[in-house]
Amino acid sequence: MAIHSFYVIAWDSGQPLYSRTWVEVTDNPTLLSGLLASVELLALKITSQHVDMVTMRNSRFFFKVDDENGILLVFITDISDDPTRFGDYLDMLHNRFLENFSDITSHIPVYQRDPRRASVFDELVDSLISHWETGEATLQTAKVMDLFDVFTQFYNVTLQKILTTQSRDMHFTDIQRILSAHLKADPALRPVTLDKHGVISFDQVDPERVKLLGLDDTLSMILKELVAIAHRTRRRQSYETLFFEHYVPLIKSEQERIEEYELQKKIVMELL
Repeated sequence: MAIHSFYVIAWDSGQPLYSRTWVEVTDNPTLLSGLLASVELLALKITSQHVDMVTMRNSRFFFKVDDENGILLVFITDISDDPTRFGDYLDMLHNRFLENFSDITSHIPVYQRDPRRASVFDELVDSLISHWETGEATLQTAKVMDLFDVFTQFYNVTLQKILTTQSRDMHFTDIQRILSAHLKADPALRPVTLDKHGVISFDQVDPERVKLLGLDDTLSMILKELVAIAHRTRRRQSYETLFFEHYVPLIKSEQERIEEYELQKKIVMELL
């Protein structure tokens, strides 16, 4: 997780009232503040609604408009970050900003109005961001490990229960190629192992280094191609029998995580 910047902007003028930057987005915060305010104004004119989030190629912009106090608050984050909790984070900083700067109707930046209070607020914001980043990193690592665990079970059932030993041996090079082709997208996935018995393991992978964005797609494509081999080596009736014998119990046992991570299409549909 990486929060690039936090902005508080005068809603009517686009004037930056407060900004805190950890990853440089631009060397002109005044220009960026005006642009962010323009995005909200444009959305309001076209749809009569405020925009909450805008996704760009490498960044996400989270918006919160406080009409009563005439301010716009914005987070800029990595594209890979889970957006679920950023609205809550922005709400908390919004409240803290109001508590610390009651005279926000002025268009004078807080540093110019009260440098001491601004410096204290910097420390507060830095502390909150640090705690949130630690929490988000922990949650992300847990999700990576969950995805590894769920997909590994389906991989290994496919290779050990759906394929015969003879078919697995015959297609072993193809299986290695499938893993190599898809795992190269993230260097952190390279330690994945495959043994001669058809056991795929992520035990040597450091989940903290793995990119969460797109991971489910990568793992799903591997499953899709492994299942395609199974389809080619089994008659339809035989595959259907094995489907109900091995896949269905696994789907039931993993139903909670499949639903939590929205893997119905990426797992269940690939097996049919």
